[in-house]
Amino acid sequence: METSLFLAKVIGSFGALTTLAIMWHYKFYLQMEANVAKNQTTIYLSGFVFLLLGILISVSHQVWTLDWRVIITIIGWLTLVKGLMRILLPNTISYLLEKKQTERRFIYGEATLFLLCIYLLYQGFIAG
Repeated sequence: METSLFLAKVIGSFGALTTLAIMWHYKFYLQMEANVAKNQTTIYLSGFVFLLLGILISVSHQVWTLDWRVIITIIGWLTLVKGLMRILLPNTISYLLEKKQTERRFIYGEATLFLLCIYLLYQGFIAG
């Protein structure tokens, strides 16, 4: 349980702050991602960072219960998959980053992630 509380605080804090910053400066963020989409080396190298983070979370937190802690486990596995996709399928990632320029639904994903991170913060700091 202590690992879950720790990860809820860390992932919740990092996720809430970064998604808030992305939503606050969304047009600037889209410009940065457009530049990243053109540079497959950046996509490839960032994949190793996501892969490492995903492995760290997945190895340290294998909690498959029907409560809030499963969110951390799922985030770990999704981060691992994101890293693998960036390493193995950089062209697909470039395509998705380019598509993000015209599709407004991606900002809804940021808002959903923000709310999820606020929930993790609640679990980590208040309820826990």
